[in-house]
Amino acid sequence: MTVIALALAAFFSIALPPPEGGSAPPELGLVRFERDLDAGLAAAESTGKPVFLLFQEIPGCSTCVSFGEDVLSHPLLVDAIEAEFVPVAIHNNKPGKDADALARYSEPSWNNPVVRFVDSAGKDLLPRKDGVTSAAAIAERAVRALEAARRPVPRYLRLLLAETAPKGRATAAFAMHCFWEGEARLGAIDGVLATRAGFLDGQEVVEVVFDPGVVAFDRLAAEAKRLECAAAVYAPDEAARSAAGAGAKVLKDAVREAPRADQKHALSLSPLRLVPMTESQAARVNAAVARGEDPADLLSPSQAALAKRIAAGDAARLEGLLPPADLRAWRAYFADAAARLGGQ
Repeated sequence: MTVIALALAAFFSIALPPPEGGSAPPELGLVRFERDLDAGLAAAESTGKPVFLLFQEIPGCSTCVSFGEDVLSHPLLVDAIEAEFVPVAIHNNKPGKDADALARYSEPSWNNPVVRFVDSAGKDLLPRKDGVTSAAAIAERAVRALEAARRPVPRYLRLLLAETAPKGRATAAFAMHCFWEGEARLGAIDGVLATRAGFLDGQEVVEVVFDPGVVAFDRLAAEAKRLECAAAVYAPDEAARSAAGAGAKVLKDAVREAPRADQKHALSLSPLRLVPMTESQAARVNAAVARGEDPADLLSPSQAALAKRIAAGDAARLEGLLPPADLRAWRAYFADAAARLGGQ
């Protein structure tokens, strides 16, 4: 990658690989951490942001490495940690300032990763908790910490929490005259985690993955009927079918997926199709675009920066690029997109 492309990508806040020889330890993932606690607290005081305070063993055990490579490298979490918090990393197996910070918080040395959320005075916003090593758990505590600090919680972070939370999820399907419209309407319902256009029993349908804890199936079915997206209703199980009332069936057969060109139709016609998204983001953004609404609050800073670059330039420069579904491939995609757009 050229120096110009690197500079442009950094200017627009698109995540890029670190320079040669400057790689951070894998235990710290892709988050750019401050290494001095006092400097971090001072930054929190000046910005009003809470501190994302990581105590981490470096070099660490497999749990420490996995936490860095998975959780601290999740592209949406990286954006949330860097944009909404002051990230500070304390090595729990080093002398000097690291050992002083460890003693200040009574943290054990040579321990698995512990994340504490503190204010500018260094006081905990949430009770300390061990074993918080999943993306869902970190997202949940990040949301609670922002709420405790009376800071706004970005919508993309709430979507990430809903999408990754280890709660029950169910799958249903709804038939309608046009699955393009169906995805746009059903994808906007709170509690819907993903949508997919397809065919079932000779009809166009939208398969919906939803969280029954947020929207019970009978409510979801009622909303689908109100939106004229329920010519036929396929419930996830017999209990849900019974609750939905007469006419509903149990979803027994697999939905045959519609061609890629028919998926998230409104989004597929927008330059935003070139921005990598999670399934929940794509469902919401597709719905927003179909309604002519601005989906900016659904995107993380890096996603929004890429969308801005694409809108301001020539999307044809990205011809042949396909946003990856694999989160681990997002970083390389952003870098490739930045390089292609760098000549503008």
